[in-house]
Amino acid sequence: MRLEHLRLAGVQGAITIIGATVAYAIVTPLAAKSVAYGSGVAVLGTLFLAWRLVTGRRHEHLGAERVMRHAYRTAIERFMLVVSLLVIGLKFFKLAPLELMAGFVAGQLAWLVIPIWARLRT
Repeated sequence: MRLEHLRLAGVQGAITIIGATVAYAIVTPLAAKSVAYGSGVAVLGTLFLAWRLVTGRRHEHLGAERVMRHAYRTAIERFMLVVSLLVIGLKFFKLAPLELMAGFVAGQLAWLVIPIWARLRT
């Protein structure tokens, strides 16, 4: 994995810890678990994309069609992973929906904002 992917996952992990701590202090322990789970899903999505990027490098020389199939497959797999994990959190772990989605959105915002911020900084 590249350094920026690990750095991004680290920032998302910090957001997870901070969000869960704030939710525990202000709301309830269930809210803290929900925020942590939602942010954790975002972190796992980032790590999944980083892993697929590494595995995709082995197929770069096979042509554009193969690379595009790999990209589409990665997008579908990531979507299914995220949806499955969110459903598991809501249905089986009985986590609070609002806090779970807030944690997920906070993690995803980091995934969107950090690369833009890094480019503007350099």
